[in-house]
Parts: sequence; C-alpha cells; structure tokens
Amino acid sequence: MIVGADKMRDILHNAKVAIVGGGKVCEAILKIVLGKDFPQKIDILGVADTNEQAKGLVYARKKGIFTTLDYNDLYQLEGLNLIIELTGDNGVLNQIKATKPVDVCLIDHFEAMSVWDFLQIEEERERIKEGLRGYIREPEEIEKQFDLFSQQLAKIVEERTRHLQSVEREIVERERALSQIIEGNTIPTFVINKDHIVTHWNRACEKLTGCKAEEVVGTDKQWCPFRPEKRPIMADVIVDEMEEKEIEKYYGHSWRKSALIEGAYEAEEFFPHIGEGGKWLFFTAAPIRDASGETVGSIETLWDTTERREAKEALQRAHDELEQKTAELEQANMQLKRFDELKSTFLANMSHELRTPLNSILGYTDLLLDRVDGHISEEQEKSLTKIHKNAKHLLTLINDVLDISRIESGRMELDLKPVNVKHLIGETVSALDPLIGKKGLVLETAFDERLPLAYADPDRVRQVVTNLLDNAIKFTSEGRITVRARASDLGVKKDEPPKFVEVCISDTGRGIRKRDQDRLFDKFKSLDTPPTGQDGGAGLGLSICKGLVEMQKGDIWVKSKYGEGSRFCFTLPVKAEAIEQRGESPRQDYETVEVLEGERAVGKASGIQVLVVDDEPDHVELISKILKGEGYRIEKAYDGEKALESVKHSKPDLIILDLMMPNVSGFDVIDHLKAGEDTKEIPIIVVTGKDLTREQIGSLNGRVEKILKKGILGGEGILEQVRSTLDKLDVS
Repeated sequence: MIVGADKMRDILHNAKVAIVGGGKVCEAILKIVLGKDFPQKIDILGVADTNEQAKGLVYARKKGIFTTLDYNDLYQLEGLNLIIELTGDNGVLNQIKATKPVDVCLIDHFEAMSVWDFLQIEEERERIKEGLRGYIREPEEIEKQFDLFSQQLAKIVEERTRHLQSVEREIVERERALSQIIEGNTIPTFVINKDHIVTHWNRACEKLTGCKAEEVVGTDKQWCPFRPEKRPIMADVIVDEMEEKEIEKYYGHSWRKSALIEGAYEAEEFFPHIGEGGKWLFFTAAPIRDASGETVGSIETLWDTTERREAKEALQRAHDELEQKTAELEQANMQLKRFDELKSTFLANMSHELRTPLNSILGYTDLLLDRVDGHISEEQEKSLTKIHKNAKHLLTLINDVLDISRIESGRMELDLKPVNVKHLIGETVSALDPLIGKKGLVLETAFDERLPLAYADPDRVRQVVTNLLDNAIKFTSEGRITVRARASDLGVKKDEPPKFVEVCISDTGRGIRKRDQDRLFDKFKSLDTPPTGQDGGAGLGLSICKGLVEMQKGDIWVKSKYGEGSRFCFTLPVKAEAIEQRGESPRQDYETVEVLEGERAVGKASGIQVLVVDDEPDHVELISKILKGEGYRIEKAYDGEKALESVKHSKPDLIILDLMMPNVSGFDVIDHLKAGEDTKEIPIIVVTGKDLTREQIGSLNGRVEKILKKGILGGEGILEQVRSTLDKLDVS
C-alpha cells in the first residue's frame, strides 16, 4: 500500500514503534527520530536484529532503547502499535505478518523507503523553518510558502517511491528481471549499457564503494571500486553473454545462475579494499532487454552481507561450542550419575554400619538403666544416661543426614493417601506429652469442625509435626504451645471447597531475630542453643521439614517476633474426593511405631517361644535378653537359612526377623514361611535398620504383623510391641 505524506505523518505521529532489522538504515532512522530538531513525536520502543553488532542495534543500545536478537520479543513491548521491517528478507516479512499482534500496524521494507524519505523531508523542513524564523521579518508568510514547497517536494518523492516500490514488488512477485534503477533506491545499484558505459550509479552504491557517481558515470570504470586491475565484472558478463567456461575463468565456482531472475547471475565474494577491513558482497547482475529481447544493458545490485556473514560465523562458533559443551555435560552427567549411585550405596552401607552399633549401645544401655543385669550406683546411672543421650543424638543426626540426602537426590519415596490430620496430630502430641509435662508447659490444640482430609504421606507429615513440636518444646522455657489445623483459604475463591489444609504450631519462646528468618530453612543452620541446655541439633530438622512439605506440593513458612515467640505453619493439599466423613479414620498399611506405656503382664510370657533372627549377633543377644527377662523362651538364628532350619525343628509362637541378611534375606524367609501350610500362620515382627521403599512396604503389608525400625524403641517399647501382637492374635 502506497502511503502519502499526510497519511505517513498521521501514522508516525505519537506512534510507539519497534524496528526489525538493525542495520545501517535503522541507525539512520534512529538518528533522525532521536535528533533534537525532529518535530514529530515518535517513541522507539525496541530494535531487533540477529547480529548483535549491527550498527542500528548498537546505536539503539547506546541510547537506552530495548534491543533483542529475537524479533518475537518486541511483541511484548507495552503500547506497541507499529512495526517497521527493514531486513529486506521476504521470509522474515511473511513471518512477521503471520505472528504479529492483530492491532499492530506493519510497514515493510518496501514501504520503509517512504518512511525514510518522509523523515528526511520533515527533518530538513523543520531545520529550514527554524532558520527562517531567526532571519526573516515575516516568518509566517515564509513558513506558508515553505510548506507549499515541501508539500510539492513530498509529492515528487511520493511518486518516485511509488515507482520504486512497484518495481521491487514486481521483481519479488513475478520472479523476473530487475528493472532500471532510479536514483534514491536504498539498495546499492548501478547500470551499464551495451557498450559497458555506466549510466547509473546510485548514492547507496557511492556509500558502499566510496566511489562518487561523477567519477564513474559516463565511463567504463565500473571495475575500479572492486578490482585492482581492469577485468569484466558481473554486469559485463551479462552484457557480453559469456559462456559458462569463460565466466569460470573470472569467478571460478563461486558464481551461479539466479533462481529468481531469468538470465541473471549472482555470486558472493570478499573485497578486502572496500571499507575498513574489507566487506563481503552478494551481487546479482541481470540483463536489460528491449522489446525485441535483445540485451541492451545490465543492472547489478550489491548487498553488504558482512554482518550476516559475521553473524553466521558467530552462530556456527556458538553451535560448535554448544555441541562441545553438550558432550562435556553428557560426560559430566554420566559421572554425576555414577557418583550419585556410589553416594547412595555409601549412605546405605554407612546407614547400616553406623546404626547397628548405635542400636546395640542404646539397647544395652536401656537394659543397664532398667537394672536387668543388677544394681547400678547413682554415678553409674548418670554416666549411662549421658551415653544413652549422646547415642540417641548421634542416631538422630545420622537419620537426618540420610533424609536430607534422599530429599535432595529425589530418592525419597512418598506413600500418598488421604490423611486425617486431626488424628495424626493427636497421636504425635500424645507421644510428646511426657516431655511437655516435664518442662511444665501447657499444650493446646484447635481444629476446624469439618477439617478436610489432606492428601499426603502420613509418616512424613508425622515427621514434620514431630520436628516442629520438638523445636517448640526445646526453645520454650515457660508458657504454652498451640497446635491449630484448619482449612486454608489459600487460592480459594468464594464458595469453592478448600484446596489445602493449614497446620500452625505456635509457642511463647524466645522467638527468632528478623535477620535469621531468611536462612532458617537452610541446611546446617542451627541459629541458637536452646535455653534449657538441650542439644541444639545439627541444623537439619527445618530443612528436612521444608523438603518433605514441598515434595507433597505444600508450603512452609515462619512468623516470629524476637522475645515474644514463633509460629511455624505448613500446608498440605486436599483432594476433592478426600473430604472427611464423620467418624472415619485414615487406613494404615502397617502398625506405626510408638512408645506405649503399659503394665507388665507378669507371667503371661511364660512358655511362649520366640525365634530371634538377625545376622548381627549383638542385636540377637540384645532382643533375647529383653525378652528373657519377661519369661519368653528364646531360639536364636544368625542368618535366614538357620532360621528356616530352626522352624522345621521347633515351630515358634512368634518370629522377630531382620530383613538385610546375606544369602537368604528376611524377605526370602517370609516368602518361604508364607508358602508353607504349617508355617504360614506364624506371626512375624520385622525389626530392620533399612529404609524401605514403597514397593517393599507393599510386599510386606498383610504378611507381617509389624514393621519396627531399629533404634527407635527401647526395651520396654519392644516388649510392648511383642505383647500387643501376641494379645491381638490371642497367643498364650
């Protein structure tokens, strides 16, 4: 579409413009628009070009204008209403037409000449008018006359541009020969006649080659800007209608027939003496024919491809570097994967190797403190208590390190299901009641009447609540601790069901300084020592809580004022079908491990035979010693094979079984016993130091009575688990 001067003025006035194509034309337009004397108000929002060093892109960047290597980024600029495309690439033009916002106008590289002419005229007109105001007594009349003159000039330029645009569109649309060039075309172009005399040498050609038109027009010196000595250039080749072999004598294999223009040849070559450091030029020469089809001249156009070449080379270098980096990353990923496997193996082995002796230390210390082996003095009791306390602390630290490692490596498995948060909190609070009462603290709970079920892993939620409550107890010397659970209003619109359950644990302790709150959930950040002199921990508890909550698609945060207390809150997602039914409790796959206090059933154990199976002799002796004190008859086996032999000779009433044993594992023992008619009903309690996967827990569910973790329960706890199992099965 041809745009007149008045229409162009209306389009550009108050326009918010983005330019695609940051070459020299872009730079020239920017210099006019951003000049102090330019009268129109045009806001240049951004410039895009694939070449980071394109002159217009560099100039725009210096002027603080947004620049990008991807023109799609320009679509996001606020207020954008006009795109000027200057690439000269019809493929890019078509892409812009297809992808630009519908309310944004487009001036393509054909119409851009009108913009260029208009801007130059506007700039010159304003300059002259400003000068006339200073020296003429009748500036209004002069301005009027000058406006008439400039309008006439604009019409002339408009007609010229109309013709150029018509010619260029005809070239692209019909894929035919180029037409004679008109002065003012922005593409460097020259024309020779059939006698090899230059008839046209436009300004763009002057600018590119540094050779003035008056030096060339009317002569046969068209070769001078390009070659060190006289020889045919591509336009001469066309006029002489050279044979292909003769063309190859001058251009080798760098030339080719044009795919767009019939009878035209094109080539790309580097000219070291043009410009600073030389330039790459892509040139096309096409025949000019008369009505009879005779060649009467040739037109040659030049395109500076230096920037494109440099961009392509830079892109290729970047591609090569990327491929190299990709290969290096793949190698590094393989090594990291191997290291991760080694780390997991190391942690699993260390877990077993460290937990086993610690469990024995804790178990035997419990026996000594319970006076199972006889009387101990007061000083001995104090020493044993310290041993027990530090061993327990070390075991907790090992478990925390393993948990944080599993969370960070993505190996922590979750058993997601509907969870009754109220029931779970109640169990956890009950387990901590002795510690709360010992410090003289008041613990309160508050729950929504219709608290929805959370969709989470109950064991991991219990771990989070226990950790937060333990911290609250540690850092609160007096006062109260409050646990609240409610349906969160996070992300909920009016009349919508809740999406999250929110649990908050508040205390009246010392609180946390503002500067410490940002790093509170970082690993190994133990900010203060508890005021009561308890162990402050390794600083992993809150980091584990954060990891566990976020793995379950929840969030965790803290609000605290130093000197007044703290409130830790976390959320858990709700599933629409998991709304709590009144009186319903969550199903559990196996019995949870709890320390329950109860009266000893003296004499009831007499005559009951228990088989203890473990490849760790110390652990076998420890369990045996605990149970013997209650009157149980004990059989011992130190591997899976001996356990199966023992069952054949004497069927036990209960088996306490380790899982990780060489040759015949605890899983193998369970499979064998459950497959036998005489042995499938023997109750089994698993006591293991292994962190079981969801699949392993699923394989044990319904086949064993309980799954206990080594080191969690003391002597009385183990006895209680044995009693409850036997009572449930009515074994006596």
